[in-house]
Amino acid sequence: MKKNTTMQAGQLYALIPHCVAQHFADQKKVNAFDVCEMMVQQHPSWVNRLFDNETSYCLNDLTHDFVGLAANDEHFVPRI
Repeated sequence: MKKNTTMQAGQLYALIPHCVAQHFADQKKVNAFDVCEMMVQQHPSWVNRLFDNETSYCLNDLTHDFVGLAANDEHFVPRI
């Protein structure tokens, strides 16, 4: 795993409510940080938009997107 990927996973882990990350971690039988690493690997364009220094997002938008992406909802439309 690239250093930048690990760094972004750490940033995402710090931002997302732990109970949300843990919910998906329990389903996948991994820890919450691993779920964040998977998100970074599977959705790099979303992560890049999230950590774009020119824009900030509210926690509700972040949580909405994280849940939709982690659930692989085919009808999901991200806010970020």
